[in-house]
Amino acid sequence: MEVSPQVANCLGGFDQEEIPGQPPENLPLLEVFREAFPAPGSFVDVDALFIQHHLGPFVPRLKTMFLDGLDPETCWFVDIPYSTCEPARSGIFQLGCPRGQATTSFSDPLSEYSKEQALRVALMVQRIAERKNKGRLLVVDDGAYFARHLWSLSLHQPELLKVFQNACVIEQTTRGHRFLVSHEGQKIIGTCNLSVVSIARCHTKCNLEGYFIGAAVARALKTALGVDRMANLQNIAVIGYGTVGRATVAELVKRAPQAEVDIVDVSSEARKAAEKMGSKCRPVPALPADRAYDLVAGCTGYGSFELGQRRLLRDGAVLASGSSAAIEFNRPGFVELADRYPDDEIEIIDREGTVKGGIHATVTIAQEGGKKFSFLNAGFPVNFNGAMECLPARMIQPTHCLLYAAARQVLQDKKPGLTAIEPAVDHWIYDNSIKML
Repeated sequence: MEVSPQVANCLGGFDQEEIPGQPPENLPLLEVFREAFPAPGSFVDVDALFIQHHLGPFVPRLKTMFLDGLDPETCWFVDIPYSTCEPARSGIFQLGCPRGQATTSFSDPLSEYSKEQALRVALMVQRIAERKNKGRLLVVDDGAYFARHLWSLSLHQPELLKVFQNACVIEQTTRGHRFLVSHEGQKIIGTCNLSVVSIARCHTKCNLEGYFIGAAVARALKTALGVDRMANLQNIAVIGYGTVGRATVAELVKRAPQAEVDIVDVSSEARKAAEKMGSKCRPVPALPADRAYDLVAGCTGYGSFELGQRRLLRDGAVLASGSSAAIEFNRPGFVELADRYPDDEIEIIDREGTVKGGIHATVTIAQEGGKKFSFLNAGFPVNFNGAMECLPARMIQPTHCLLYAAARQVLQDKKPGLTAIEPAVDHWIYDNSIKML
């Protein structure tokens, strides 16, 4: 990846930059976009379900959609619990959105998150199906939750497939995009005539956002581990060498100068690209058995670290997720194993204190031989630590502009099937984002 001078300059001063404690008043890029591409009334008579991060910049994006006709009374919210920022959540309600149309908070760091979140989404989908005065439904999704759980619910309530016919969906994550292009995803899109616009693989996301997410992951690691410990790390594994993985490696090489870094990726093309990272980095197709890692960072969006691989961890090692998902490490498997064998194999240290620490608690596990390792941020993405945002608004505003633009596109076109955001719009957002850095 070639870094533009503007991006390089931002990354250079990122560690010293403070992120405000309140949502930004506006997103300048979004304001300029509306001037360049005016479409007043785009969201009139639209019901909106937001299944996504409740972070600071979400609030001004909502305000902008209200300016273009969206009614706060027709908005529904399912937060992503590990990223939810309470001031941002409060800001949503201060805009007039009904509290009763948002999920309640969730904070247990040891529960089986995927099941709990699936239940939260399923209940909200059921409530929306029963709403009165139904308008066109727009879903802004972070992981294809809507399509996944609509399909699951329809197995017992087939009438739901008719209720949600012709819904319009925006997908912003690679993980969600993978599901939507799968056989199951295509089946639900076709059955419900869903119109879906994905921004997950667009030019702006792949060539801009990843740099900043990687820097945010590295900055969160430095905060969690401390500068001295980061500087003394010896063996690091970064699993996944996609957009975020590449940026994470680049930052870790600078912040942990003594460490040797194994770059793990099943793709030979990705490993070839990783060869450019220098002699301290070793591209490999799988975690080798001859290492004892101080740090493992997962950046795949898949389950990338299994139970048996815990033996590759040095005493005191940390596992850190760098992907915007809750599945990178098999934390439920570790917790289940600890519960099943309380006096054998592995155990959770200070279970009660961990639960009290909430969803951002460090989960420390003792394994055979007395060695310990920890899931930073309860195994959730380390860059989502409860702060207003993991990035300054000007760095993340391109994503919010993409979501806004994609919402207008999908409502205007209403073409069933999965499409990408319009390339001209994508490149306009990229070019103007660079100018505003």
